[in-house]
Amino acid sequence: MRLLERMRKEWFMIGIVLAIAGAKLAPSIGVNGGPLKPEITVSYIAVATIFFNSGLSLNTEELTSALVHIKLHLFIQIFTLAFFPAAVWLFLQLLSITPINEWLLKGLQTVGCMPPPVSSAVILTKAVGGNEAAAIFNSAFGSFLGIVVTPLLLLLFLGSSSSVPFTSIFSQLFMTVVVPLIIGQIVRRYIKDWLERKQPPFGAVSSSVLLMIIYTTFCDTFSNPSIDLDKFSLLLVLFIICSIQLSFMLLTFIFSTRNPNAEDRVCRPRVPLSNIRPLAHLPSGADPPGKCVGANNKVLDGVKAEGSETDEANSITKEAGVPQPCIYV
Repeated sequence: MRLLERMRKEWFMIGIVLAIAGAKLAPSIGVNGGPLKPEITVSYIAVATIFFNSGLSLNTEELTSALVHIKLHLFIQIFTLAFFPAAVWLFLQLLSITPINEWLLKGLQTVGCMPPPVSSAVILTKAVGGNEAAAIFNSAFGSFLGIVVTPLLLLLFLGSSSSVPFTSIFSQLFMTVVVPLIIGQIVRRYIKDWLERKQPPFGAVSSSVLLMIIYTTFCDTFSNPSIDLDKFSLLLVLFIICSIQLSFMLLTFIFSTRNPNAEDRVCRPRVPLSNIRPLAHLPSGADPPGKCVGANNKVLDGVKAEGSETDEANSITKEAGVPQPCIYV
């Protein structure tokens, strides 16, 4: 029973394994030009579905407030399109003296110069409870920026240049990212009450679409007969990719938690979350609405715990000498 619950919780990771295995067994189904027609269903319909889904699930206030986070956007774009490519290039200079296949190393550098992924970045951010609105903006903005920046990075690090169909890429991104997001926001205005009442599984829908994208991507990979790589290089590159991913995730986590501002923190409450309610009608002289009082009596933006059960819990912790926590969500 516990195994089934664990599998139900980790269904997306299991789905990734099954999608890759299915692509290995029958790559002709999801290859370009195959029965699934991924050049249409994935490149346009799947990506548009993800952003329509995001536009439908997000409040307009969240999207508009995400636009003014200038420091956050600068950090993400500089980290993605400047720091990361340079760090990968330095790392690959060390790997160039090893017997790893040269084209695999060039492939790593090419991937390192790419803008943030459009679909997976949004879905994975939503899955871990991150700022989905900021992820949408930076995915879209980074993709548009990458049309110009990525070729320049490839020219700098690999010494190769190519022509970029700027108009077609720009129009595809606009039609599959911006337009579906706007349509989702418009539809949300008319069915907002129904969405809040029913709470459809937006995350599960987007994750399922992402599994389709992963499947068709690996179908293209496994159907390519010209791939001839030794297992040592392939396994070593797989280990390198995982190491780079974990290292930079840790690095970004360290950077993102250095901000000492109270409004950027989430304080863990010592009372049940069910007892945390927003302030409604306050008596004269009480704390202003939408405030939270921390252990040092400092008023912070957020919500305040109130009610008989919460007051009782707070009095118990006071008698026990436990500092009162800030409750901020």
